[in-house]
This record gives sequence, C-alpha cells and structure tokens, in this order.
Amino acid sequence: MIFVATGTQFPFDRLIQIMDKWAQENDEKVIAQIGDGKYTPEHIEWQRFVGIDEYNKNIKESTLFISHAGMGNIISAKEQGTPIVVINRQAKLGEHRNDHQAEGLEWMGKLEGVYTATDKDTLFAQLAQREQLQASSDENNQNLNTLVDFIDQLVG
Repeated sequence: MIFVATGTQFPFDRLIQIMDKWAQENDEKVIAQIGDGKYTPEHIEWQRFVGIDEYNKNIKESTLFISHAGMGNIISAKEQGTPIVVINRQAKLGEHRNDHQAEGLEWMGKLEGVYTATDKDTLFAQLAQREQLQASSDENNQNLNTLVDFIDQLVG
C-alpha cells in the first residue's frame, strides 16, 4: 500500500491528480489524505483529513509514503521506517506562496530514505523503482530522534 499526504495548510491537487492517474494504471492500493483540495480522486481511497494515530498507522503500514516536501513528514517517515518520496509545491502553479519547498528538495534528497520528485514524470520514475527504495537505517533514525529532541528542547 502507498500512503499519500498533502498536508493541511494548502491544497495540493496536482499531487492527488498524479497519484489518481498512477493508481488507475497500476494494481496497488493507494490511500490518501487530500486536505481541502478541489480535485476528487476516483481511483484511490481518500479522506480529507485523518487523525494523528491513523496517519502514523498509514505511514507504518505503507511500503512507500508520498508527501509534500514538509520536514514533519520526513521525520514521521523516518520514525516509522518507511521510505518517502517528497514532491514540492510550486508557487508558479499557485500551490504555495513561495518556492521554499523547491529550494529544500536538494538537501532533502541527500537524507537517507528520502527521495524527491518535482513533477509527474519524476514521481512516476520513483514509483517505477519503488521496490528498490529503502528507508533510513535504525542508526540514522536514532540520530534524527536526538536532533528532534534537541530542537524540541530549544522550542519548548
């Protein structure tokens, strides 16, 4: 099963349309949290919003997590031991106020277990090799948890 999440702050219809098209052409279950977008998927199971427990359960049970390029989802994927493909929202398409997600893709793609896409073709290419995509190692997850704990202490 593939889990897709758009986040809750902005609609991301392009991602849901891409995954709906992919699901139409492939025999793999896709579940999505679609937020407030206008597009209604026809070939994937979806909910506008899910609670945190169901969200984390979906990540853990999925073979691949596909998400907007948000650091929180990268951390969640690493905590659940699931490889993640992040795709950036684009300001020129009206998906965000600026292109900070595009700017972050380069360094995000250097993280173990994190893969990137910018459009339908690059996302389909990642999906085509989904069985080879690996989650980050336990050692790197421990390092990530230490970093998250440190940030929480600074902020909290």
